[in-house]
Amino acid sequence: MMLNLFAMRVGQSAARATKWAAIGAAFCLLAFAAANAELVDRIAAVVNDDIILESEVVQALDAFKLSLGQQGYTPNQQRQILTEQRSRVVAQMIDDKLTDQQVRRFNIEIEDKEVEMTIDRIQEANQISDDELRRALDMSGTSYADYKRQIKTKILRARLLNREVKSKIVITDSEVTAYYEANKARYAGSTKYDLQHILMRVAPSDESVKRMQIRQQMEAIHRRLEQGEAFDKLAGLYSSAATASKGGRLGVFSEKSLTDQVRDALAGLEEKQFTEVLDTEQGYQIFYIEKIVRSGGRTIDEVKPEIQQKLYADIVDREFQAWLERLRQNSHIQIME
Repeated sequence: MMLNLFAMRVGQSAARATKWAAIGAAFCLLAFAAANAELVDRIAAVVNDDIILESEVVQALDAFKLSLGQQGYTPNQQRQILTEQRSRVVAQMIDDKLTDQQVRRFNIEIEDKEVEMTIDRIQEANQISDDELRRALDMSGTSYADYKRQIKTKILRARLLNREVKSKIVITDSEVTAYYEANKARYAGSTKYDLQHILMRVAPSDESVKRMQIRQQMEAIHRRLEQGEAFDKLAGLYSSAATASKGGRLGVFSEKSLTDQVRDALAGLEEKQFTEVLDTEQGYQIFYIEKIVRSGGRTIDEVKPEIQQKLYADIVDREFQAWLERLRQNSHIQIME
């Protein structure tokens, strides 16, 4: 998620700047001795009246750092990747702070009972017992109390999203229809043709007179087909393809696998019908449809709930990003270098 970095807003009072300087100085005093060295927990970012500590950023990066080591990256590669990842982590933490501030602003609250019920549903969905959940948390270094707080935070943020974004979205029938028409191929299903053909080969070196003679022969065969003669009989008599002995049978082809020329020639034809004489790379050909197999097609009424869900998800994501961007623009955000 891209994040614009904002400097202090124009007109911000010197008193507020002094306040943050004082806070920063105070946090610089939070240190402990280790092997005669001093490790200072500094401020990584300021988000309105909240701060993000460097130790919080480091903690968020720990799991990612461990996975890099397991994947065999060199120390230099790890440092480069972690530097890039750090900016993403800080950006996400800033967005989380902004969201949590809005939760407090609107006094959105939930009871512990609802949090427990949510955890129960998570366990049920993943088929894990209380003991298994607690063991998994212990292995990840997370206490059950911290886990509950994380779940509670997610529920509160979801309620805020519903209040500020989701509740204001309406998907109209015209939007559903427009999406269906624009993506009709996705819902039209597949079409397969069981094809036969008659081929009279024409070499690129053949003179125009010879080509014309072969064309006339194919036109004569086409007229005989129109008069009702059997396609497989004429294919056996006149086709120069290896399929002639089988009545010109080619096999079953999906519509997508055919060349544009053949697909266009077959469009609109039904079973037991044949194309005009086609001038193809192999020579002059006539194609005959023995059978058409259509499957998977769905009407707009059948896919309407699916389209509504897709449009809703797209709009929610777009509107949420716009809502976050407005929050950023109206907030004091400073990332410490």
